[in-house]
Amino acid sequence: MINPNLNWSEPTTILILLVLVALLLMQIWLIVRNRTIGSGRKGVRLALNLVLWLLLVGFVVQPRWKVNSGTTHTLIAGDDVPDAYLRQLKDSLSIQETYSPDDVKTGEFTGQRFDQVTLVGQDIDAETLSQLSRHRLRWIPYDAPDQVQDVRWKGVVRKGDMQRISGHILSTRKQWLKITYGNRTLDSLELREGSNAFSLRFPTFSTGRTITELVLDQRVLDTLRFFAQPTEPLHYQFILGSPDFESKTLADWLGKQGHSVQVSTTLSKNITGSLQINAKISKPDVVITDPDHAGHAVVKRAVAEGKSVLFINLSEPVADVAAINRTLGTSWKLRKLSNEPYIPVGNSLNALPYTPTQAMNQVMIPGYPAAVQRIGGNVGLSLLSETFPLQLSGDSTAYDRIWSTLLNPLRPALRNNVQIEAPVFTRFPTPIRINNPVAPIAAVRIAADTVPVQPSPLNGLTTRTAYRFRNPGWQVWQDSLEVYINGRTGFAYQQALISHYLKAHWRYPAPSTAVVPWAEEKIPNWVWLLLLLTAFTALWVEPKIN
Repeated sequence: MINPNLNWSEPTTILILLVLVALLLMQIWLIVRNRTIGSGRKGVRLALNLVLWLLLVGFVVQPRWKVNSGTTHTLIAGDDVPDAYLRQLKDSLSIQETYSPDDVKTGEFTGQRFDQVTLVGQDIDAETLSQLSRHRLRWIPYDAPDQVQDVRWKGVVRKGDMQRISGHILSTRKQWLKITYGNRTLDSLELREGSNAFSLRFPTFSTGRTITELVLDQRVLDTLRFFAQPTEPLHYQFILGSPDFESKTLADWLGKQGHSVQVSTTLSKNITGSLQINAKISKPDVVITDPDHAGHAVVKRAVAEGKSVLFINLSEPVADVAAINRTLGTSWKLRKLSNEPYIPVGNSLNALPYTPTQAMNQVMIPGYPAAVQRIGGNVGLSLLSETFPLQLSGDSTAYDRIWSTLLNPLRPALRNNVQIEAPVFTRFPTPIRINNPVAPIAAVRIAADTVPVQPSPLNGLTTRTAYRFRNPGWQVWQDSLEVYINGRTGFAYQQALISHYLKAHWRYPAPSTAVVPWAEEKIPNWVWLLLLLTAFTALWVEPKIN
């Protein structure tokens, strides 16, 4: 970088540069035409004159460059961070001195000027954070061994929907992580030694307030609370060639969930049988059938009207899929996995040795050889074999999980579907979304407040708002729902506190008191004077040397 004070549009600057160029040309011309000195002396004299000319140009231009001004960086470590981990972090960042939250609150940190402050760990309170507003901050969470981090789940869910708990954990060894309801294990996962991202799923089986526990090897890590709404009853219709245990067990299960079910079977030519559970239906929301009935009028009408169809009880998968494609215009393709007649896909569960291949209009159902294609209506395909033995053996949890997972993508959009991500803490803004409301709404009632809502700019069927809950515990929402609010204590609250503070700090930064990390350097004038005097002296001495 050159001298910023030079103005290239001024005639004086241009004149100085022209004089320097002319001086260089004159020096070269005078030396070259001088016949009294040999070629060796000419080379020396040219070099000395060139050095002098470069020094004159450098003095005029005054080149500058950026250097590190000795930036300062420090750590503020919470009490939850072990000394060994802190020493390792200090060595990797080349930091000598660290502070604790107590140092910040007692004033020892006050007046210090740092280019960057790194927060380490989660045990850093609000008072400490409030005194760091004028520093550049970043955060390194500390993953304590065998302690769950960033746990998330649905704060409000409907009965029958899949509840999903996700997060990560640093496991000290191979061990089991599970979600339990009383003495009942809802889902489990074997952890490997080291860092693990986990996701536990189970069908919501209750209504109202529900309390579950996250357990690591018989030790309760966290208590997860959510509210389960009653499910909206749907209309299911079975169209089958003949009754069988698989469809009968599934129909009974759907009836116990509160849905209305109609089972239509063909007993013989021109003779059909019909069975209703809960209520007689006219138009089904979901049709469950087998490949032999892909061309049935009810199946075709359901697809044409945008409803859902699920095909089960496949016997010859390749031929069955080809028949479904021809009749309904789907594009199913299968990939063979084994030459065995059945393959295991879980405890006491088998499937045909095929799996649907990926497609653009297709959604794979995680954990099972099943998928859903969208062709106006939703067409599902399950390659599972018999699942009713699970129900007969008393493993109702596994049976609920299977069919909740398979049927959820086929359900029509629910009305007034509330979405709140848990955990929720007091005093923090909590995003709330309402999908597919029955009627346009301008406000909702939360606790004792009326909160305005805004339509989503991307989806006209979604409204949203944000609310700060003031009190911990179960809070009423619209008279029919409840949300559990956590207090201002605990490990998860500390994580949320630092995360919310840093988001606000980065979005609305205060004027920084830190020093500028880069400084501009240039050659001092006394050095230029010394160099120029040296060059002139060399030019004066050179002719006098024989």
